Amino acid sequence: MGGNVRYAAFARLSDGLTLASFKGKGATNAVTETAHKVLRSGNLKPNGQLTVTVDRTIGTLHLAAGDGDVLAVITAPDYPRRSAFKLLDEIREMVRAGCRAEDVGAASREGELQSAVPALASTCRRYEDLGEVDKLTSVSLQVEEVKATMEGNINKMLDNAETVGAVEDKAEALRDGAQQFQRRSDNIKRAMWWRLFKIKLIFGLLFVVVLGYIFIPIIVKASEDSEKK
Repeated sequence: MGGNVRYAAFARLSDGLTLASFKGKGATNAVTETAHKVLRSGNLKPNGQLTVTVDRTIGTLHLAAGDGDVLAVITAPDYPRRSAFKLLDEIREMVRAGCRAEDVGAASREGELQSAVPALASTCRRYEDLGEVDKLTSVSLQVEEVKATMEGNINKMLDNAETVGAVEDKAEALRDGAQQFQRRSDNIKRAMWWRLFKIKLIFGLLFVVVLGYIFIPIIVKASEDSEKK
């Protein structure tokens, strides 16, 4: 996966000869060849700007031409355009501070102005982290971070709410179960009471019958004996 700043080049405008370049993370052959092809196309106008998104693998090409030179940088596709041209402006200032216009015009081979490489490298590395160079992007990143944190907290709250709801449902089910158990217990108690009452009643009747069976003959006999006397 490529970085934010993948490739940067300082070239002569007239023929696109690359005088100094920097390869960052993701600077594949396809990336460098794309930049060189556009630089050598001869379609760039002095003091003009151009932005072209090639594809997500190569990235987006940003070009800024001066009077006799041109700077190119290939960034990640979603890299802000304003940050890319701010990067190119800073590179131009640093390169011009160390290279004369005569040096650019007199160069005869690719990579001849090695003195410009440190400026390219240091600036590109600094612009790799957007949060350090772009206040708007930094604020956006902070907003996204806060947004992500809030979303995480909301998700946790929803999860907790679902958990509380599940606990409440279980508690309600337990209460219903307890009430049903209580009703069944009361019904069983009443049934057992009636059964015990019936048993006691039956035993009471049997006891009365047995007593009658024992004492009635005795009483009858005693009554007959008293009549005979």
